Amino acid sequence: MPASDRPLPDLGTFMAADTPEGPPRLGKVTAWDGELVHLQRPGGGAAWTAAPDGLRRPTEDEHALIRVLTTPVPAAATPHRTCPEPPVVLAEQAVPPAEPTPGCPTCELVAVWERDCLRRHDYSRAADFRVEMRNHPHTEPKLGMPEVRRPRELP
Repeated sequence: MPASDRPLPDLGTFMAADTPEGPPRLGKVTAWDGELVHLQRPGGGAAWTAAPDGLRRPTEDEHALIRVLTTPVPAAATPHRTCPEPPVVLAEQAVPPAEPTPGCPTCELVAVWERDCLRRHDYSRAADFRVEMRNHPHTEPKLGMPEVRRPRELP
């Protein structure tokens, strides 16, 4: 039992503690242990403790603030959306397989890999091979790469 004459507040009630620096601290009583009352901020947050002598019942304005802080915000209602047109149904194979450049072994190998991916319904990887075949150079590049000089080997 605390040393004060005041009775301990009931669990779950909101209390206020006046502070010299500014507005009072508000909290919900969660527990007490002999000399201290444990409080939780309205709406959650860090717990704090106070002596029962320093607590008082909240004013009407403080009760209004507690109601605002503890009232859950409902999720925004999603408006009912209708599709203005019927949905578009895409074909299973949107793009035909790529045609390899005749006589290019790299393009022929990539075409085989692409057909294998299409057979396994791996359309994403098949598209990667199609892009690889399209970007594969078949002519001399317009810009030459500069020669890289290797450092001499140390003895």
